[in-house]
Amino acid sequence: MKKTVIAITAVSIFSELLVAGGYIDPTLSAPVFTQAPYKYVKKSITIDDGSVHGYLRMHHIFTGEDNGFDKETGSTLGFGVGYGLEVFDGFKIGFEAYGVMDSGLTDTDKSSIAYGQFMNTYKDSKKLDAGGAWGVHIKYEIKDVVKAIIGRSQFDSPMTKTQITHVPNLYEYARVDGYVFGGNISASFITKMSYGSRSAADFGLIGEKTGTSGMQITPFTNSKVELSRGTFYNIDETVNQTNSSSGIFVLGYETKIRRVKLRIWDFYVDDIANNLYIDATYKRPLGKGKVFKLSAQVWNQSVLNTTLDKTYGGTMYGAEALLKWGNIIAKAAYTIKDEGGLLNAWGSNPGYTSSIFSRNEYRGEVNAYKATLVYKPFKKLKIMASYANYGKSKGFTLSKQSPTSDASEMDLVVVYKPWKQVTFKLFNAIRTSEFDGIVSKGKTIAKTQNQIRLIMTYAF
Repeated sequence: MKKTVIAITAVSIFSELLVAGGYIDPTLSAPVFTQAPYKYVKKSITIDDGSVHGYLRMHHIFTGEDNGFDKETGSTLGFGVGYGLEVFDGFKIGFEAYGVMDSGLTDTDKSSIAYGQFMNTYKDSKKLDAGGAWGVHIKYEIKDVVKAIIGRSQFDSPMTKTQITHVPNLYEYARVDGYVFGGNISASFITKMSYGSRSAADFGLIGEKTGTSGMQITPFTNSKVELSRGTFYNIDETVNQTNSSSGIFVLGYETKIRRVKLRIWDFYVDDIANNLYIDATYKRPLGKGKVFKLSAQVWNQSVLNTTLDKTYGGTMYGAEALLKWGNIIAKAAYTIKDEGGLLNAWGSNPGYTSSIFSRNEYRGEVNAYKATLVYKPFKKLKIMASYANYGKSKGFTLSKQSPTSDASEMDLVVVYKPWKQVTFKLFNAIRTSEFDGIVSKGKTIAKTQNQIRLIMTYAF
């Protein structure tokens, strides 16, 4: 009876409120969609305009494979809210908060619960506790000249933009941006990091304990070393290593030269690793409602720690072509990684071949490709299909097992936007892990997914 009442209430509330059409960007900003079938403009919940911005969201799993690997159940209600204002000319302050709780519809009798939706410390189906995180910032800005910020907040860069469920990764940092050399140049220093809700999936499911998906240390208290989500940790506490680190020094430069957009970012993690990321996108209009884009990316990692250097480091290269022709968008992407995996403990996911549950392109000696088709039959509806394939990685093991097959993922997504601020996103993800069919204790273990989820969002 309790679950029925909660279900009816939730459906009633979200039927009045929800989502914003198109492929939902995974950031926690309040999206406002344009008429274009692939893009939208969004107001960040950290904008200092004197108004409250945010979102309400329900994330519900309908079904998954009963194999202990696929997350069969998990139903959450979450929110993100921010308020900022200009105290006097150029000087701004702001506050943001994020939270998540069980909707009451999670089947706690199931053993495979999607803990990446929650903020639990323990893997306990009876304790799906509410959790969250919060941040503040102080900013001084002279428009089109300089911007300086000190805060605990989201960090805007291609190396910190990743998928979330409800609570994002947050960073404690100081940053200065200047508008020079025809673009934007920034210098930052990140001292601490707080992991969000989806980092549990990044570690155990998506990254499969390889450290290549956005978290290297477990978020659960089943190990001698763990990282509780929502808690700020010094940067040297975020990886298993022997060296200490004072933090992450960041330099970034972004500009546009005619039809080419260029981004160059360097993340130097003191005494751990240096990450240099570069991408460029060439855009050529082909007429009304038609455009061609060609993008390329490079992520090079030099590991400075002898313990980590045995497993991580090297370079990933990627290319992507996009063609928009009226209401249809087609994309093809390819990435290749040399020896060693990319140590990805700070929330990066820039790879062109990433899927909803797969980021194998960051692993050692993996060739990956992905094809995507987006169709917008009418203004409020979008349909997307994608397929990604990843070769066997080298240099990683799971339960002392080597990869058994190529990994793959097929995603089918339907996004419906009935009202300006409301979006429904229904998707089916079919995935095969590269560790599918491993033998453990004399048994063959299936590591596949066939999962249906519904995400309902109201942005304001």
